[in-house]
Amino acid sequence: MLNSRYYVVGNTDVWMVEVNGTDTGQHKSSSGATLLAVTAAQRLAMRGEPAHVCVLDEDGRLRCKWSYNPNRLRHLKPDSTC
Repeated sequence: MLNSRYYVVGNTDVWMVEVNGTDTGQHKSSSGATLLAVTAAQRLAMRGEPAHVCVLDEDGRLRCKWSYNPNRLRHLKPDSTC
């Protein structure tokens, strides 16, 4: 079972989502890129697969935005680090 991690990184006007080493393209806002990543991760979770979305914050740290792991049965808090 693949453990997919979506990383949302960028700056003011260019944001990208990387998943398992593959770039999904550029987005104009962090919210748009995050929405794409969470939606994709939720689709995997609906099939019972672990998936995590981490977003780069203003301080340059990756923070967990959304997480699902059927083996742990516990979701990470939104302010957790990835």
